[in-house]
Amino acid sequence: MALNSSAMSRRQAMTGAPAMAPFRHAGLFPRVRLCANRRAAHVAPKAVGNNNGPITLQSATGEQGLDTLFLSDISLVGQRTPLLLGFFNYFERHLPHVGFFEPIAAEALASSELRIDRHVELVYKVFNLKGDVRAMTGVQDAEAARMIANGQHSELLDKIYSQYAAYKEGQDLVIVEGPGPLMGGTELDAQIAAALNAPVLMTMTGQPNATVADYYNRAMVKRQVFLDHHVEVLGLVMNGLPRQSHAILSSQLREKFSAAGLPFAGAIPTDVMLRNVRLDEVQTAMGAQRLYGDSLLTDVEFDDVVVASQRLEELLEILAERPMGRPLVVTSADRLDIVLGLLAAQLSVSGPGVAGILLTQAGSARSGRNYARDTIDRIFAGLSSSGLYKGSLLPVLVTDMPLRDAIKKLDNLDAAILPSSTRKISQCKRLFEQYVDANAVVAGLQSMVRPNRMTPKMFMHTLKSMCHATPQHIVLPESEDKRVLAAAADVVQRGLAKITLLGDPTTILAEAAKLGLDLSGCTIHNPATSDRFDKYVDMLVEARKKKGMTREVAADTLHGDVNFFATMMIVAGDADGMVSGAVHTTASTVRPALQVLKSPDTPLVSSVFIMCLPDRVVVYGDCAVNVNPSAADLAQIAITSNDTAAAFGIEPRVAMLSYSTLGSGSGPDVQKVSEAVALVKQRRPDIKVEGPIQYDAAIDPKVAAVKVHGLSEVAGKATVFIFPDLNTGNNTYKAVQQSTGAIAMGPVMQGLLKPVNDLSRGCTVPDIINTICVTSIQAARMSSAARSEAAKAAVAAA
Repeated sequence: MALNSSAMSRRQAMTGAPAMAPFRHAGLFPRVRLCANRRAAHVAPKAVGNNNGPITLQSATGEQGLDTLFLSDISLVGQRTPLLLGFFNYFERHLPHVGFFEPIAAEALASSELRIDRHVELVYKVFNLKGDVRAMTGVQDAEAARMIANGQHSELLDKIYSQYAAYKEGQDLVIVEGPGPLMGGTELDAQIAAALNAPVLMTMTGQPNATVADYYNRAMVKRQVFLDHHVEVLGLVMNGLPRQSHAILSSQLREKFSAAGLPFAGAIPTDVMLRNVRLDEVQTAMGAQRLYGDSLLTDVEFDDVVVASQRLEELLEILAERPMGRPLVVTSADRLDIVLGLLAAQLSVSGPGVAGILLTQAGSARSGRNYARDTIDRIFAGLSSSGLYKGSLLPVLVTDMPLRDAIKKLDNLDAAILPSSTRKISQCKRLFEQYVDANAVVAGLQSMVRPNRMTPKMFMHTLKSMCHATPQHIVLPESEDKRVLAAAADVVQRGLAKITLLGDPTTILAEAAKLGLDLSGCTIHNPATSDRFDKYVDMLVEARKKKGMTREVAADTLHGDVNFFATMMIVAGDADGMVSGAVHTTASTVRPALQVLKSPDTPLVSSVFIMCLPDRVVVYGDCAVNVNPSAADLAQIAITSNDTAAAFGIEPRVAMLSYSTLGSGSGPDVQKVSEAVALVKQRRPDIKVEGPIQYDAAIDPKVAAVKVHGLSEVAGKATVFIFPDLNTGNNTYKAVQQSTGAIAMGPVMQGLLKPVNDLSRGCTVPDIINTICVTSIQAARMSSAARSEAAKAAVAAA
């Protein structure tokens, strides 16, 4: 901000009539059907236009409630506060519970009462939000920068999603502000939006000499960034479009974006009040104290800065030459003659007007001189109490900054909107209602076809939440591997499961000490000295006696095979599940379970891989166990995989895959899948299943629209994919994993009495942690089912 007359030219009032007809908000949501909120019965309706009750945003298909709106600043200049306030004000009028979330929070302003990100504090105070304000942020900017620098992008997104998911509970809609201007740009915004499964509304700030082509090109490039991350873009809205060209630019932009299929929701023009710095912003930026004057008067703008170093009469002459101005007068704290002189000028109806006075440090900061402040205090207090003067007193601020530093700070000060900026906040709401078509944004939310989709971050959060609720006892037989030790330490520290490590305690603890790991929360059990060894031998003999098992063979087996020892722990009830495979083959891991843990109710043991694709989580089966399943086997695999998906929070829609889609081809393999589909429908009418169907028609709505005629609950939105044989399934999951970078969790075994799951020998620590979580959830589900069956049996016996 420049000084004296130059400031006037930069901040002079812009003329011109409103550039476009105001949108009518009296009758809101004219094109959109709004559905009753889950708490509608408990919340008093709000009378708003023709929509009187609390509402929730729901897709046109009614498949998934839309509870998040992500605002991304693609200009990367951070001037979107009017849009943020406008949208929050708009949605708050129609929804009982609207929240605001900042994924990456900036450092709090020096004057912040809540010691929180500026926008979070602004929304929290302006809209009188309740609850813990800290819950409205994900990660602090310094921590986010460190994690990005260390290549911990996935961990950063995990942390953001975890905080967001916790905050979202109880909210009808959460407005999320992307951190684009803060760090990472649009790419990071897109990653966060994808993790939250949130549709994006792009925001852009107008520039003085930008053309329609400039705006269009930037918007289309940024839109593609979001599309590349499988994030849906609702449209574009602008702030600060130059007022003198607002009408023509708005019209041209709407036409051009409409032709490109990108809705344009409008643009707020530049506004003098919003662009001018106000006294409360000076007070905040400089950590100044208000000595005198009404607090309401600090919420006023000033149009210039005048440095008062001359005599009082000369200053009054300068101010008298510009009678329409409202400058901020800056002077030294020892010039209290200027304070009294300007106070006298204000008391006179003919005196020159000033917005306020800023007193800076005079002399040494350690001088402790009063500069007759006591006298000035009595004069101001006397005016207030005398009753002779009814007007508001001149605002006087004081800062510890020297004059030179204060002037430099003022020159670089940008206009801001603070919780105390009541007039600016009101102006933001008014401009938004006049120039932004919020109905278009809501219509876009309503019209999106978005099936219930579990994103990878949602899935990981769900896993951890389920594990925390019912932590199970998991045995890890491969304690010689440092990855297993690191995973065990992390799991017990986070309370995800109870862990037993098999091996020599001295060796394991020594290795943990070298790695800096804390295994104090783990149980370490040595099979070589186990007091349970004889019991496990007896149980193995009993389980395999039909196969000719003897005590000698059983003892040799348990001595020589740590996976078998761990499996017998599960059989005996000393553990709830096992995870192995970091150093053992799949056969070595799974064979003991197939021998002693097969369920009589589900004679077919199969497997699934939980595939965390870039934008969704799906289930593939069977890709590891059954080489060439029959039609009956395929039906059983489909039924079991359906239930496995549901157990992990994935809404199951089962696609029985083939090279033919619903009769487009024929042959023995197609016939087998058709028979399997019929068996599934016969045995479990509750399952949503389709087949035979090709993979592209099962996963892509556009392909499904061409290949599948009529309504289908599965085509284009399948979440469970059943492959016709092991060759197809195993190659497909590996191809998808390697081509897309997807995380393949599994094989997750199905059809066992208790869970035993295999790791890849190239697994990472997070892979092991995830597999432990999967196993723990399976164990909890099986335990719950067993208790339920026992209760039913007890009732029947009674």
